[in-house]
Amino acid sequence: MTTIRQNRREEQRARTREELLDAAARVFAERGYHAASVDLVADAAGYTKGAVYSNFDSKEDLFLALLDRRIEASIAAMEELLFARAPEDRAQMFAGAEPEVEVVDQDWFLLETEFMLYAARNGDVRERIAARQRLIQDRVTELVGRHLDDLGVAPERLAPERFARILIAVVSGLARASLADPRASDHAGELLNDVANGLIHQATSPPS
Repeated sequence: MTTIRQNRREEQRARTREELLDAAARVFAERGYHAASVDLVADAAGYTKGAVYSNFDSKEDLFLALLDRRIEASIAAMEELLFARAPEDRAQMFAGAEPEVEVVDQDWFLLETEFMLYAARNGDVRERIAARQRLIQDRVTELVGRHLDDLGVAPERLAPERFARILIAVVSGLARASLADPRASDHAGELLNDVANGLIHQATSPPS
């Protein structure tokens, strides 16, 4: 009986945490990081502020947990979409007027940029963000490494880590430009494909 009660409490705690994260996603998106508050998140989720603090140490911790969830969901979705099709068909994920994968999410990038500027002035938070950036780099490197292997591109011709860094930089640059001019991200998928295909073509061309 005790084990059943413990399991129920753990399940309820997990549900509460997810509901708080769902509410935090809405509040942060609507108000930005600085204008959002723990009180607003609690109200949006239908819980007390104490419920937030029983699951997260601070507003920073809440945002970082939300970032972790987004990273995991994005990487998992990308992996599923990529490897559900033949290597030569994968570029179509990013192509067209309504691509399957949105290269630039302006609202999220604006929120993340606001938090990054805050983190840049806080050593502890900055390191926590840096750790997540390294995680993204590692996960993307793993995915593009598998993709390059499927295409028959040798690592010595195009290192997966270098390929991943370039792609991440392109996406980040497009997103940053779109903050001032939303049109800057128009056809972002095609631009990303151009860069990727150019590097792959270079890596698979006979040495001159």
